[in-house]
Amino acid sequence: MIYEFKVTLKHVGVPVWRKIQIDGNTTFYDLHRVLQVAFDWDNDHLHSFFANKTNGKRVDGLEITGEQHDDATDLFGNRTSFNENDEVLADWFKVPKDKITYVYDFGDDWHHEIVLNKTLEPENGISYPRCIGAKNLAPEDDTRGELLMGEVDLALPDSTHVAEDVNDEIRFQLKDILTSCEQTSPENDIWHDVFLKAKELQKRKPWDIMFDNHIFAVVDPVTEERIYCSVLGGGGEVFGLAVYIGEAGYASIMDALIGEETDFEFVVNQRSLLLSYEDREDLEKEDYKLIKSYDVPFRGRKSWPSFRSYKPGFYPWFMDDEEARLMLLGIEQAIAVHQEIADGLHLPDMLIDEEVLVKVPHEKNGKIVFNNQIVELKETEDDAEESEVPLAVSELELKRIEKLKAALPVTIEFSMEYMDMPVQNEPDERPVFPQLVLAVDRTQGMAIYYNLLTDGADPVVLQNEFVKMIESLKGIPENVLVDQRTAHVLAPLIEKISLNVEVESDLPFIRQVVNMMHDDLLPY
Repeated sequence: MIYEFKVTLKHVGVPVWRKIQIDGNTTFYDLHRVLQVAFDWDNDHLHSFFANKTNGKRVDGLEITGEQHDDATDLFGNRTSFNENDEVLADWFKVPKDKITYVYDFGDDWHHEIVLNKTLEPENGISYPRCIGAKNLAPEDDTRGELLMGEVDLALPDSTHVAEDVNDEIRFQLKDILTSCEQTSPENDIWHDVFLKAKELQKRKPWDIMFDNHIFAVVDPVTEERIYCSVLGGGGEVFGLAVYIGEAGYASIMDALIGEETDFEFVVNQRSLLLSYEDREDLEKEDYKLIKSYDVPFRGRKSWPSFRSYKPGFYPWFMDDEEARLMLLGIEQAIAVHQEIADGLHLPDMLIDEEVLVKVPHEKNGKIVFNNQIVELKETEDDAEESEVPLAVSELELKRIEKLKAALPVTIEFSMEYMDMPVQNEPDERPVFPQLVLAVDRTQGMAIYYNLLTDGADPVVLQNEFVKMIESLKGIPENVLVDQRTAHVLAPLIEKISLNVEVESDLPFIRQVVNMMHDDLLPY
C-alpha cells in the first residue's frame, strides 16, 4: 500500500511543504533519507521522529531514532525510544490525520510535521517514493540565525518545478529504495561526468575559502598545455569556475587580475571556459535541455550549472565535447585543491607572490595522478610569449608598395577593433564579433580607410588590410601609430617596407570614431 503524506516545515515564516507518496513498508530510516532529499538538507546533523498521533489517538513520549536505545525507556522514564531501522510507517500511521514530527538538527531545530493524507494502491509504471507537490524553498543547513534576522528568502512564486527536482534527486540518490529506476544517460559520455563533478563542486562551496586571486594551473595530460583555474564566488555574486586555456588563456587571466580592459574588451579577447551556477529560471532553454538529458539532478538557488566557451573574436557560446573535457579536468582539480587548502595548503597569490601552483600529471599504477609544483611567474611568462605571426602579404603586393614613392606629411592611427554587435552568418552557427579595420588621419581628424570583416579573427588579415590602406593613400604616411596588438601582427610586414611605426597605449581618434559608429549602428 502507498501512503501519501503532507510534510510541512514549521516556523520558517512562509509555507514550506512537500507531498510525498511512499510504500507503507518503508522504514523510518529510509523516510529520513527521503526527507533529507525532499527538503535539500545536507544530512550533517542528528535527527529523530516524535509521535504525536497514531491510530487516531494522541500519544506522547514516543521517539523513533537512530540512536542505540533498543526500544527502551530513557533513564528518567520520560520517553520510550524505538529503532528507526526496525520501525515501518504502516505500524505507526493507521488512519488519515495520524501525525509524527521529524526533527533535524537539534541546534537549529528544524521541525517537520508529517501528516498522513490517505492510502492508495500503487500505480503501474510509477516509481516510489515520489514527490507529487511542493511549496516554496527550504532553508539551507545552519541558517536558523539568518532566517530569524530576515536574511533568508524562501518564497518561490512558481513552485511547480520543485517536485520534479525532488524526484530527480530521489532517482539519483535513493536508487536502493525505488520500486523501479531507469538509467538514461550513457556512462561513457563526457558530459555525464562533467555534471556529476559540477554538482560535487557546488556542494563543496569552494568560494567560501578560495577567492579570485587564488589561481592554480593544471597541465593537461592530453595536450601538455596548461589551463589556469579561478574559483568564482568570493564576491558573493557569480559562483562557479573559470578555466583559461593555454598561452591566450594566461594572457586573459592576467588581464582579469590587472583589470585594465573594459568588460567588452575582456570578453572579446579571452580564451576561457566558464562554469557558473544559476537559478533554474535564469537558464537558457538549451542549458536546461542539456541538463535534463542526463540523470544528474540539480536543485536550489544558484545550483544549476551553465557552461560557456569564450574565444577571441567570437560570441560566448555553448561548449563542445573537447572543451567539456578540459572543464572536467579543471573541476576535478578545483575539488582537489579545495580539499588541500582545507588541509592546510597555502596557494600563492599570482600578483603578490609572483608564483603559481601547477598540478603536474604523471602515471602511477596505470592511473594519472597530479603532483604540486610552485612555478615562478617569470617562468610562466617566458613560456607564454606571443608566437610569431607569419608574413601574409605576397611579393607582388610588396613590390606595389615599394613603387609608392610619395611621402605623405600625415600621422595615421591604424587599428582593428571588435564591434559589440555579434553577427551570425549561418543559423545555429556561433556568432562572431565583426572587426572594424580603421585608419584615421590625426591631422584632419577624419577616417581615411575602413572595412568591416565578419569572417572570424585571423590576425594575418590585418596585414592585407594595412596594404590596402597604403594603396588607397597612394603614398607612405610620415607616421603610423598602432596599439601593441596591431604592432605584433604587422611586425613581419614592417620589416619588409620602410615605415615609421610607433606603438601607443591609446589611440584617441580611433576610439572616437569607433564610439560614434557604435552609437550609429547599435539600436537604442
